[in-house]
Amino acid sequence: MAAPGGGTDGAEEAEGFVLGRLEEEALKRRERLKALRQRTLQNKESGEPESKIPREDEEEEPVKHREIKLRNYDPEDEELKKRKLPPAKPASVEDTVKEQLEAAKPEPIIDEVDLANLAPRKPDW
Repeated sequence: MAAPGGGTDGAEEAEGFVLGRLEEEALKRRERLKALRQRTLQNKESGEPESKIPREDEEEEPVKHREIKLRNYDPEDEELKKRKLPPAKPASVEDTVKEQLEAAKPEPIIDEVDLANLAPRKPDW
C-alpha cells in the first residue's frame, strides 16, 4: 500500500519498472549484435563482402601517412631536401590561344541563295 503522507513507494516501483525494461532492451540488443556478428562471419567464409561494422576484439591497423611533397618549402634538413620537388615550369599558352582563335572564326556564309527559300510566307503562317 502507498504511504499516507507521500507516494514514494509508487515512484520506486515505477523506477524499478523502467530499469527492468531498459535491461530487457539491452539484452535484446546484445542478442541482435551476436546474430549480426555470426552473419558477418558466415559471409566472410562464403566470400561475400564484409560489413563495415568494427569489431571490439580486432585491433585497429596502424595509420599510414601520406608521402610528404615539398613544393613551396625550402627545407634545411638533408633528409627533407631529397623530398623537395623541382620548380614547376609554366605551361605554354600559345597553343591553347591558337585553338581558341580558330574555334572563334565564323563559318563561311553560303554565297548562293536558293530562291525557293526566299519566297514570302503566307500571312497566317
